[in-house]
Amino acid sequence: MKEQVIVITGATDGIGKVSARELFKKGYSLVLVGRNQQKLDQTKSEFMQYASGNSIFVYKADLSLVKETKLVASEIRKKHTKIYCLLNNAGAFYSNRVLTNEGVEATFALNHLSYFLLTKELLPCLENFGKARIVNVASRAHVGVKLDFDNLQGEREYSGWRQYQRSKLMNIYFSYELADRLKPKGITVNCLHPGFVKTKFGSNNEGIAKTLVAIGQNLFAISEDKGAETSIYLASSPDVANISGKYFVKCRESKSSSESYDLETSKKFWDLTESLLGKM
Repeated sequence: MKEQVIVITGATDGIGKVSARELFKKGYSLVLVGRNQQKLDQTKSEFMQYASGNSIFVYKADLSLVKETKLVASEIRKKHTKIYCLLNNAGAFYSNRVLTNEGVEATFALNHLSYFLLTKELLPCLENFGKARIVNVASRAHVGVKLDFDNLQGEREYSGWRQYQRSKLMNIYFSYELADRLKPKGITVNCLHPGFVKTKFGSNNEGIAKTLVAIGQNLFAISEDKGAETSIYLASSPDVANISGKYFVKCRESKSSSESYDLETSKKFWDLTESLLGKM
């Protein structure tokens, strides 16, 4: 069997790390992307005990920055000309509005732009593989919100939770639109809700936001292992080899919000994202 390389973002913590570990155990070679070199090296060291001829490569990048995302994608393309699967997992929740040093709102930058840009930059390698897969971690949090094209980066009346919700709706719009565009190439694109998982999610915040997330996790959250199951399933199961453009919950196809199926909004948002990235 030819080597199957899976690129995973946000792979040093939470469900990203569990997904990476379990996929490595299954025999896939991994390309792990994270912002902390020490955590990347430690994760690689931990995983190597499961090696069975497969490899792990680590790349440091802050995916909230367009410049670094492009740079790391270029490095990955040089080393890995054929990629079997891209698992876009990195994401964050910011209770207060934060701008990256490129002037982009941080939730929008990391949770949406990084998915869009890294996928676009690695698409040639996915095409080279053939029957490749793209898996985007979204969330049921997308239910109940719409996109406001005049306020995509939370310039007005910023709410950290609302912005996070919208970013997850963006992930679903992106997944559905990309799946449609890649139909002729045989590359599948699916997205998922991992569940409310007990991870370090939200720990970057301070005060009441951090406390509320911690309380909610202690009361209601599922384990990281459980939360990673759908990501692992979509990246590896032969059952979904020919399924594309779907939203999964607990390893089963599910319906996303009615708003997420608005094709006009989906296409408009795609074009706007391309236009924004073209200026950066």
